[in-house]
Amino acid sequence: MMSIKVILAFLTTVVVVFGAPAAPSPYVWADEFSVPIQQTIKVAGQTHTNRFMYYYDAINKVSRTDHGKGQFDEMCRSIRGKQYSDEACTFLVALDGWRYVLFPGEKSCCKYCNTSVGCGIIKKDWLKGATYQGQMRVDGQVCDGWMKKGGEENYFYATTGSVQKPCLYYEGYPTLERGVNMWNYSIAEYKEGPQDPSFFKVPSTCTKMCVHS
Repeated sequence: MMSIKVILAFLTTVVVVFGAPAAPSPYVWADEFSVPIQQTIKVAGQTHTNRFMYYYDAINKVSRTDHGKGQFDEMCRSIRGKQYSDEACTFLVALDGWRYVLFPGEKSCCKYCNTSVGCGIIKKDWLKGATYQGQMRVDGQVCDGWMKKGGEENYFYATTGSVQKPCLYYEGYPTLERGVNMWNYSIAEYKEGPQDPSFFKVPSTCTKMCVHS
């Protein structure tokens, strides 16, 4: 007969091996979706917020980001003459492999960069190999989180369960040493499915390269 000490040691081992649930696999984006995102940027003691729309189509390798007026986006403001402008601005990763920057208010646009230098869409499995960070509550939803290192530490959270939706993205080190760049996804307005091809059409006037400030 096993002693009480042996039984307790066995049960302790069982709890250690089997008691803790395995970390969930990193979230994989849907093939096609659209979602409004609330962006918060904190830098130099100031806070900038802006709501933008994101359209994504991994099947055709296109995406579109529509920043409304009030944006404080580094890509929009990198164009010469726009470094202090908060006007509406769109990024378009098009079928031809180019990323475009459009300013719809003045109907101007330019070619920013090409997929040959990494300017394509975000890969749907970009979190592959990411480290699980545990759970946090975002807008009333319990969300699992992962961290993937790139140019900075990229933290991404998605709802738990069999049907997952994006919750939150933010940049860690080194961004957090200078400020904050955080995206709150509107979980309630997240929609999967085919995107309107016209969203990704390049204006015929977009032929010149962007000139940076």
